[in-house]
Amino acid sequence: MNVLHWMKKENSGLARTTLELAKYEERQGHGVCIKQPHEDTPIYGREVETDVHSIHSQINIKAYHDGKPKVMWMHGEPLSSVGNGISMKAIVDLAPVCDAFICMRKEEWPIWNSIKRTFVVQKGIDLEDYHPLDGITEKLSGEPAVLYIENWRGQRNPLYLCIAMQEVHKKYPKARLHLYNIQDKKMQETFEALYKNNKWWPFLRSMQGPVKDVNLLYNRVDLVVSCLYPLYARGIEAFGAGKAFIGPGYKEPGYPFTCDLDPMSMADAIIKCWENYGQINYRKWAEEHHDVNETVKQSIDVYKRFI
Repeated sequence: MNVLHWMKKENSGLARTTLELAKYEERQGHGVCIKQPHEDTPIYGREVETDVHSIHSQINIKAYHDGKPKVMWMHGEPLSSVGNGISMKAIVDLAPVCDAFICMRKEEWPIWNSIKRTFVVQKGIDLEDYHPLDGITEKLSGEPAVLYIENWRGQRNPLYLCIAMQEVHKKYPKARLHLYNIQDKKMQETFEALYKNNKWWPFLRSMQGPVKDVNLLYNRVDLVVSCLYPLYARGIEAFGAGKAFIGPGYKEPGYPFTCDLDPMSMADAIIKCWENYGQINYRKWAEEHHDVNETVKQSIDVYKRFI
């Protein structure tokens, strides 16, 4: 099958997911090309005789009525998508010409399915990019060493986690929190003021901007925590590195360390996770629940329905 993906070239989770899908579609023997909506030159792969359009943001207007099947990936959480004028415009424009939607959380299915026939596929990660490393000698400080690494913007900030860590620190005085991937200047100034005044949050340590080697960073901590709800974005990458992940949006059946979007609930989950650390093989969990190879197989099955 030849798949033409459409996305904007940017540094985002959406772009990262699209590139991972394309990479593993190629490995499974499919023809793959990624294009931007307003450019003819591929940004990944080579020109193919398109069997299906896989849409991740917008699509070239020439492809609207070319007779080829079109499936749109709903990467964003529904409420955020409605609140984002650009995302909502894409949905309004494309829903009439799409054959179906794909989402990666079963909780979102009723919402998207009310607009267009929707299929749920497994949320996968590239297990080659995120994996355990041997010989890590420079672990970040803390017992446990907790990492926050979401893209900081709007509600994507670690305030609830900082409050939760106050409770964790009472039980485990050696616990430390490391904040990474700061990209919002005003938000950075606020948290730097709190960081410098350790009377408030004595557990707060590193504060850094974007990171090049994310897998190495995962390997240097004990667990990764997200404050996002109902999404969990980068968090499950930690599983690939063999580390624990906690987030209010992550409630995979069988996973014991779940929480609500509430600082006390998050604190309880972190404490429970640390008390039972080592009882779960997190790498194996990633292989069984979040392998992008399975995501590709499931999405190809969706495409086949319309070819």
